[in-house]
Amino acid sequence: MELKTVQVTFIWQEQVEGRWSQRQKQVTASGDATVLRLAREYDIKINATCGGRGRCGRCKVVVQGPLNEVSQMERQLLTKEELAKGIRLACYARPQGDIWVTIPTGETELLQILTEGSDQEAAVEPDIVKEFVAVPEPVLEAPDGDRERLLEALAGAGGRICQIPLGVMTRLPEILRQSNHRVTVTRWREHIVAVDSGDTTGELFGLAFDIGTTTVVGGLIDLHQGKELDVAARLNGQAAYGADVISRVEYASNGITHLKRLQRAVMDTLNGVISDLHEKTGVSPERISRVVVVGNTCMQHLALGVSPTYIARSPYTPAFSRQFDATAGQLGLAVNPEAPVTFLPNVAGFVGADTVGVVVATGLADRNGRVLMVDIGTNGEIVLSQGGRMVSCSAAAGPAFEGAQISCGMRAGEGAVEFVEIGEDVEVRVIGQTLPRGICGSGLIDLVAELLKVGIIDETGRLQDASELHGLPPKLVERIRTSENGAEFVVVWGKDTADGKEIVLTQRDIRELQLAKGAIRAGTMILQRILGIRDEDIDELLLAGAFGNYIRKESAMRIGLLPKVPLERVRSVGNAARVGARLCLISQAKLQEASRLAKSMGYVELSGRPDFQEAFMEAMLFPQSEEYLEFAR
Repeated sequence: MELKTVQVTFIWQEQVEGRWSQRQKQVTASGDATVLRLAREYDIKINATCGGRGRCGRCKVVVQGPLNEVSQMERQLLTKEELAKGIRLACYARPQGDIWVTIPTGETELLQILTEGSDQEAAVEPDIVKEFVAVPEPVLEAPDGDRERLLEALAGAGGRICQIPLGVMTRLPEILRQSNHRVTVTRWREHIVAVDSGDTTGELFGLAFDIGTTTVVGGLIDLHQGKELDVAARLNGQAAYGADVISRVEYASNGITHLKRLQRAVMDTLNGVISDLHEKTGVSPERISRVVVVGNTCMQHLALGVSPTYIARSPYTPAFSRQFDATAGQLGLAVNPEAPVTFLPNVAGFVGADTVGVVVATGLADRNGRVLMVDIGTNGEIVLSQGGRMVSCSAAAGPAFEGAQISCGMRAGEGAVEFVEIGEDVEVRVIGQTLPRGICGSGLIDLVAELLKVGIIDETGRLQDASELHGLPPKLVERIRTSENGAEFVVVWGKDTADGKEIVLTQRDIRELQLAKGAIRAGTMILQRILGIRDEDIDELLLAGAFGNYIRKESAMRIGLLPKVPLERVRSVGNAARVGARLCLISQAKLQEASRLAKSMGYVELSGRPDFQEAFMEAMLFPQSEEYLEFAR
């Protein structure tokens, strides 16, 4: 039977050079493909934080034209008003004829992306150098070619015997003659990266990237001084294919086309950051000669176009663990195509180069005492250090900390509730000082901590009925209610939000947070058991990453996300992963240190521990009364 073909027209807004413009693409569909699958096949981005598994309710689109019937899950995740307006979930909607699909504009303004981090000093000695050489001019009596005379001049100046790649070779004859045979050679190890006309030894630029699951941050570095000239950040373009690592591994495992799509998405993001840095500094991309990258193991694989499939399957083996070098041209990175791009080493399948970067930046291996480092995110990495010994693990927290799979959750962007305090009523602070549109991870932790404090949530995580509570202020009692989705607490009334919809916390949201914080806390508990370290023995607790920087330590302590450590021992180190990448970019010694640390760091696979499940169940509970804060005081 011949499959019916239909036309699907996608319409969306795209920001180009600071201006929004409408884009449109018509595609032909046949069979039973969903709108989300069609969009992905044609590189049209629709946010699906759950990876298209039909759970998050984020892939909302407005559809005109015939579709399949509304699914039961759509009725749960969409309001009656949204369905009446033609809003459907792209992962469930299937065209039954010609349709027009409008994709709502995502959360793009005023994103709260952390770019700074704890820094260490390092002697500036990059592994890439520039040398000005005078190349002998050709004469009839000496038939040596341009390449041979250049290499001879380099050897005479004390340089190494080098290889000249074809990309440099094709331009060499013209450059030599335009410069009267006075040129500057950029060399990385035994490889010539560039040959420039005249003396350009006064400038040498590199890039340090942190490829996060959610965001990508890049810094442009003056490699002579070790100084960071500027920083730029963007959302990782892969986020449209799933908010967490596992979603992307599953998508990439569907074949080479899917894998290349994810690689192209992150390369587009990196090139966007490079373009932003060009605008900020005036340094043209082709003048950038060196790149160092950190990221979790999965992000490193995807950036290289290497399948991460077996990272997610026991025994969770990555395709590579040690330092990996490529060229910018091989990756499609918009800098000097011969520029070496170094991916720092990973520790294991789920403890990546970003963790190694944090360890380098904070000097964790050399710190005195017992130090715990926690990078809180969709994939939480944890390192515990004692007397030079380091053990690490990874906790699959999921995307709740990023606001995903939370009923009114959103990224930390404009309109996100980031701070909550409860007294007689609820007070909130909103990113961008505008009307709220949802709640981000830091706001979620604040909210649950405050509800625990006033007794609206009990130690098991149950959102209590108003009839069970006594002595609460009337305005708080009014916010506790039961809807068709169960118990919920109204955080912001509809009259006070940007879209007129109430921002609520549901029982399911609390469970999602408990799963996320339980995974992180259980991981720290297991490492503490291995090294025999009690909570009170921890001398310093370092919080890495954006989430660790923005959350209130008191709130994290109150919900039991962190060990019972006095608050003065808890310190945020910011985006230390990228700082580690910068140090490895400017210092050969730090680059070598990163490899040594990755090899020596112990790794614990939590799923292989018989006591992990018990620790996880214990960690999911909230601490009773004020025991954590009492200890902290």
